[in-house]
Amino acid sequence: MNSRCAQPLLALVSIVSALTVGPAAIAQAEKGNLARATKQLLLVLPVDVTSASVPGAQEVSSLLTDVLASRAIVSNAYSVTQFYKAQPTIVRLHNDQQLTDADVTPPFAEDNRKALKIGKLVGYDKVLLGSVDDYEWDDAAKQARMTVSARMLEVATGKVLKNVVKSGVSGKGGTAKEEEKALEAAREVGGAIVSELIPVTAVSGAAPTPAPIAHTPRKKSSNAWLWGLLAVGLGLGIGLSGGGGGGGIEGPPSPPH
Repeated sequence: MNSRCAQPLLALVSIVSALTVGPAAIAQAEKGNLARATKQLLLVLPVDVTSASVPGAQEVSSLLTDVLASRAIVSNAYSVTQFYKAQPTIVRLHNDQQLTDADVTPPFAEDNRKALKIGKLVGYDKVLLGSVDDYEWDDAAKQARMTVSARMLEVATGKVLKNVVKSGVSGKGGTAKEEEKALEAAREVGGAIVSELIPVTAVSGAAPTPAPIAHTPRKKSSNAWLWGLLAVGLGLGIGLSGGGGGGGIEGPPSPPH
């Protein structure tokens, strides 16, 4: 088939393919767009670890912050951002003196004013923040115990939507160092905190299993005219390639008289 015929036929095939996309696929795409559009913007601030008695304070803070952010992401209810000082928006607000040095420097959870100020200036719906309130190390048992508090704030109203305080402990004994035991306790209490702040029953990220599509005769016949159109187009292409313009197959010679 020459290129003169191929181009309209390829266009026809593309049109038929586009028109035969199932309504279920279109509905699923629209549902996904709506879900993305309705997600609330959540800012997760670093969990404060201010006590000098906590070994590996930075690692403990990072672990707890990651646990909070991860559960919020998995819930699929939020578009989640973890705060860091070098974010372009934060840098711009800092340079414009709308945020001070104190605003962008921990601790963040001493009161709600700093978190709400950042949330309002950047345009978040909610802010999640927390702190390590107590830490104990039992040297005889080789066990760490940690108490953490966390809360969810609504930026528009300044309201505390939920406040949770939990404690977690590491395993006893073993050869692990105190720093490792502290991280173990942080992981334990972090899981307990997020389970109450963002309960599994509230998680909306698990999409329902789609029902099988019933291929009824009526649905099959609804696209029959499209495939008929494609067949006509193919026949037209074959005819054009056979009868036109020098590129087709020549007919047999006339019988002798």
